[in-house]
Amino acid sequence: MNKIIGIVSGKGGVGKTTLCANAAFSLARAGKKVIAVDGDISLKNLDIPLGMTDKSAYDLTDILNGCDFERAVQVHDDYPGLHFIAAPQEIESAPDSVKFRALCMRLRTSYDFVLIDAPAGVGGWVRDIISCCDECVVVATPDLTALRDAQRVAQLIADIGSPPAKLVINKVSPTMINRGYLQNVDDMMDSVALPLLGLVPADDSILIYSNSGKPVSGSKSVCSGPFENIALRLCGKSVPLDRYWRKKKNR
Repeated sequence: MNKIIGIVSGKGGVGKTTLCANAAFSLARAGKKVIAVDGDISLKNLDIPLGMTDKSAYDLTDILNGCDFERAVQVHDDYPGLHFIAAPQEIESAPDSVKFRALCMRLRTSYDFVLIDAPAGVGGWVRDIISCCDECVVVATPDLTALRDAQRVAQLIADIGSPPAKLVINKVSPTMINRGYLQNVDDMMDSVALPLLGLVPADDSILIYSNSGKPVSGSKSVCSGPFENIALRLCGKSVPLDRYWRKKKNR
């Protein structure tokens, strides 16, 4: 079944765009036909970790305004199954929600996965994106502020009445959890009230891969496996979480 998946977060800086890019890479590496849509209007960044900067003169608003679709969609040089629609650099108002929904429905008929990198927060445009999705992935980091904001996004998704959502916790340090400086993973899940899709460890090398537009999946980074496992779970595969992520509670 083809899916539209919204990648959302309560606050910026939690790795939402990095996750979107590497989920797209991992799905493409698995043979899926994927299109990544940068929905973070006015704050376009998804092109950088995808390595598709300045590949096209057209963007999302051009498509919604009638630009030739084939000319606006970018194809990745190394992964022909990975396509991309850029966000506009500047925009005076949010895109037309009716036109955007029509575009999403068109994309779903042509791609196995449509990944939409939404803006952080709970604004009106975020609501429009969520309402078009079959699933949402809420990205957070282990700090309490990010988890609280993620809970607000989870509540927004529930209020809209669509789609099912799952949680990805990024920049996780098992050492910090085991020393008691961070909540254990079960408590993080409870605070956001969402099932867990994946955990991504803290790793400084992600910055190097993202800045160079290279996929973390398939690399030597400790995040390679977690990103690939998240993609497998998005495909409906049952992939267990590493046991060491959960700190044993005191009895």
